[in-house]
Amino acid sequence: MPSKKPRVMVYLDPDKHEFLKEWAEDEHRTVNNLITMLLEQAIDKKKEEKDK
Repeated sequence: MPSKKPRVMVYLDPDKHEFLKEWAEDEHRTVNNLITMLLEQAIDKKKEEKDK
């Protein structure tokens, strides 16, 4: 069943994409899953900073 979550498209330099690909492989994740995790962590951190 397709996700109803909003989609975001990004364009990356090839070397940055390759770095993310290797990082994701190291963690047994997809690149998309890795990027989602990193964004969620950044958002949580920013929310914590705003709450201080």
